[in-house]
Amino acid sequence: MMKIAIFSRIKKFAENARKKSKGITLGEFTRSYADERRKEGEKIYEGRCGSVLGMLKHLETFGGSDIPLKKVDVEAVKQFIDYLRSAHDLHKNMKTPRKLSDSTIHLKVNILKSVLREAVRQGLLEENPFDLLPSSYRIHPHYKEKETLTLEDLITLKQTPCKTPQLKEAVLLSSLTGLRKSDILSLSINDIEKRDDTYYIYKKMKKTQRWLRLPLPEEAHHILSKLHAKNGNTPYFFAHLSPHHLGEHLEVWLEDCHFSDKHITFHSGRHTCATLLLTQGTDLYTIMRYLGHQNINTTQRYAHITNQMLSSATHLLNYQLKGLAAC
Repeated sequence: MMKIAIFSRIKKFAENARKKSKGITLGEFTRSYADERRKEGEKIYEGRCGSVLGMLKHLETFGGSDIPLKKVDVEAVKQFIDYLRSAHDLHKNMKTPRKLSDSTIHLKVNILKSVLREAVRQGLLEENPFDLLPSSYRIHPHYKEKETLTLEDLITLKQTPCKTPQLKEAVLLSSLTGLRKSDILSLSINDIEKRDDTYYIYKKMKKTQRWLRLPLPEEAHHILSKLHAKNGNTPYFFAHLSPHHLGEHLEVWLEDCHFSDKHITFHSGRHTCATLLLTQGTDLYTIMRYLGHQNINTTQRYAHITNQMLSSATHLLNYQLKGLAAC
């Protein structure tokens, strides 16, 4: 075992020496960084690997992927950030690509920062240019209040016909269970188990590769039962729902629902589930377990305190203060 470990370190040292002598480019190193973070069973554009490759697409569009790694400096990083601030989404299936959001820019800048930090650690770069970046170029996270659906909205969705087969069921199921789109689309009858008269989803989540056991709400079980009865031989509940152009199909259906005042995406179903659980008095730790988060900080961003709850708290405080004044 010790010989294997020593051989592995020697091999890594030889690879780094070869990279130095060849003058590896920023693009080549970024792709290598992504490959090393690809988990077993993941597709190439999933997980951390996918996030890094998504940043690399923008790096290539910007024209920075061919820069020799050792020549990446503060000026190159500044120019890439300037590019991101005016860049549009590069997804091919979008008819009208939107400009990158502040949170997306923050994510891609942080990924590049991590790539360059690893280059420094391997001795391929003398210092991380991000350490010398002026304060005007430091990108801070920008958290907007996440759009969610109310119970009334969910009733409207349920009652409004949808031209895209199984899309309505998928959105409602996400809102009831908090499952991500990737886990909804790959959900099969083999992921359902029954324990003590309660049905559960027991599934490895695609994003985190962690197992989640989730009790099925009665309405969610009803949706899945109807889908299974219609699907025939296939074990997959959403076998007839294509991931391609899903956002566009969703927009068309939401227009029929008259939800033009809200920016709702498929992922809004996950936010909706967290918010509904919170408004019903569920504690954050339970919501964390329900959504399959690894730490409570992530849950606090999802399950934000809603305006309705803040308003109710204010009215309660006013009532209590009036009572004190009367004493």
